[in-house]
Amino acid sequence: MPLYDFECEACGPFEALLPSSERNLPRDCPACSQPMQRRISAPRLQTMNAQQRKAHETNERSAHAPKVSHGHSCCSSGSCTHKPRAEGQPPALKQQSGPRRPWMISH
Repeated sequence: MPLYDFECEACGPFEALLPSSERNLPRDCPACSQPMQRRISAPRLQTMNAQQRKAHETNERSAHAPKVSHGHSCCSSGSCTHKPRAEGQPPALKQQSGPRRPWMISH
């Protein structure tokens, strides 16, 4: 929801967080209950740091269209080359390339 600026003749400036659909409806001052005028102000685009802004954008996006996982077994991108092993079979050991004991010197 956007933050709108209002001006009360008796109390001064006031800010209100309103839905965009209510921006043109008349508002009363919360202190004196007199009608207020909406003020035109510059947009506050850079008032928070980039990480917070990105987090807010992500939250807004996920509220309307959340990303859904496709349930890949071991890789989220779907590029998995993992082959399922037979039931009851222990996991295979990693194969070594080259000599078994490279630190050993034969005589």
